[in-house]
This record gives sequence, structure tokens and C-alpha cells, in this order.
Amino acid sequence: MAPIQIGVQFHLHYWNLSIPELIKLGQMAKTGGVEQLWVTDNLECRNSFVVLAALAAKIPINLGTALTVQYFRSPVDAADSIASISELMDGSELSIGLGRGNPSTPNLVHSPKPISMLRETAQSLHGLLAGEAVSFRDYPTLASYFNFNPATSFHLRFDSKTPTRLYCGGNGPLAMAVGGEFMDGLLFGGEFKAVAATGRIPSLLQIFDDAAKNVGKEGVLPKLAQVKLSVSRNREVARDFARVNAGRRILGMRRLGFTSEDIIRLGVGPEEVDRLEMANLKGASPQQFGRLVSDAMLDAIFIAGDPEHCRERMLEVRETAHEHGFQQLKFSELGPDPKESIRLLCEEIIPAL
Repeated sequence: MAPIQIGVQFHLHYWNLSIPELIKLGQMAKTGGVEQLWVTDNLECRNSFVVLAALAAKIPINLGTALTVQYFRSPVDAADSIASISELMDGSELSIGLGRGNPSTPNLVHSPKPISMLRETAQSLHGLLAGEAVSFRDYPTLASYFNFNPATSFHLRFDSKTPTRLYCGGNGPLAMAVGGEFMDGLLFGGEFKAVAATGRIPSLLQIFDDAAKNVGKEGVLPKLAQVKLSVSRNREVARDFARVNAGRRILGMRRLGFTSEDIIRLGVGPEEVDRLEMANLKGASPQQFGRLVSDAMLDAIFIAGDPEHCRERMLEVRETAHEHGFQQLKFSELGPDPKESIRLLCEEIIPAL
């Protein structure tokens, strides 16, 4: 079996670590066999592009955003940032995931026309990074949302210095079609493990691959799988850390069109999801919500527990990723103590992969 790349995602919104601390974690991860570092894009947190610049200046490694939220940053702002960061890199790849973000995005900003926004963001960002003049007359959804003057053309006044790939971070059928046609790869998000269990991954990947083929793209575009991990020496602490996030992802699957039959394939009863939905609507606290998240829900979304348990489950996920043609496993969340989690990942899990 061909080796699979390992990536790690830094969650800027709940780690609350300083940039020097993030650099130290990145250095630890690279030394431990991690081949790409990713950062999240969140409001009210350390700026994702500033963090990437700091990492690029200190660590020779592939970097990426997972993902850049299409409603938070205009393509002009993103292109400026990406090309600036490229001047700090050593030729390593800069990967930019694009999408509408996690389920909380609509609570933060107006989020209209997600598919049009995704398509226009990918097209305009590609053009800007290639040094082309881009007029937002050609991108009416973006022009309206970011209040661009459609009579004005924008172009970068300097060149990007490193290879940049745009990855589709939307995993529904419409987003997959946009990704295959207009982007350079696929970033399959946090429901990867659960979607694999429903049997839906082949049909979704077919949409992506067909869209790429239809516009004359040769070969198979790279595909990365996000795997939600929570690892700690203390098994129960690791599992409790992941419980609320897992429950919200289960609710997100229902909203994305996964059926009761799909949910049952995860070992979860639809009535359990109904109770979660009701608690969410009533404004349950994280503690109240978490108590309703069963072990089956948790294990459908996360690999969570002590290193031995996580290593065994990770080998199973690696087989699934290989089977479907994914080139990288990107670990996110990681656990209640990111320093401990990265150390355990590098010392006790990655060597087995």
C-alpha cells in the first residue's frame, strides 16, 4: 500500500494559543512526520493568513487554510494575502480550501447563494493569482456581497512565488460539481468518516471527477480527507472533548440531506437526532447538549480515546481513504490539550500509518 500523507489542522477559534506557541507546535508536528499544516478561518480569532505567514517564515513545510470562508474575505483580500505569504515560503505548496465554513457561519454573517459564491470566488481568485485583471462585472454575486465597483478591474501588482492549489471544501453534490470544474483538488470535510459509513462517498467523488473531466482536466485531481481526532492519555477526557462537536456534525448531516436510513447506518436512531435537534432549538447549553450525544454518534464522526484505541481506528480510516483514492489524512480538533495530542499523534499513531 502506498504511504498516505499526514496533515494537521490548527483550530484557531478554540485553542487560543499565541502565534509563538503555534509555531512551536508546528515545529513539533513537522519533526514528528506531519507533512502539511492547516489553519482554520474564524472571526474574532487570530487571523488565519497572519498565522500562515508566521509558520511560513519559520517552518519549511506545505501550508494551507481549511478553509477560507467565502463570506469572510473577498477574493482580492485573499489573493493579496496568499501572494504575500508565498514570498516567505521555500517553494512548498500553499493550499487554499474554499467553502462557506462550519454550521455557525450563518449565525455570524449573511450567507446568500453559497454555490454562486463558491464558484465566483474560485474563478476570480484563480485569475488574480495568475496575474490577470479581474472585473467583478463578471462576478455579480461577489460584486453585490462585497460592494465592488463593477466598472473597476483588479490585478495583483506582484507575483505569487509558490505553487498554490484551490481545494473545494464544500461536500454536497452542487459544491462537488463546482469544485471539479473550477478548483484544483478536493478537501472532504469533517463528516468524512460518517459519510464513508453511509456508502455515499463513491457517488459524491464521481460528481467531482466527472466535472473535472468535462472541462478537460487530465488525470485525477488530489483529494484530502479530514479526520476528526481527539486523543489523550485520559480516554474519557478525550471523548468528552469531542462529544458536542460530534453532535453538531450529526445535525449538519441531516441538514445536508442525509436520510434516516443513512443515520441508521451509523448506528444512530433518528429519534436520537430528533432529541438533539430539539435541544439545539431550545438553546441547550453545551453540557446539556453533550449529554444527549451517544457514543454511537461520537464514534460516527470522531476517532476519540486513548492512543491505542485511536491507532486501531486510524488504520481502518486509512484503508477507507486508500480505497477511495485520497492522498492525505488531515487530522483536526486533535484533543483537549493540543500539545499532548500532537505529541501522541506523532509518537504513537503516525508511525503505524
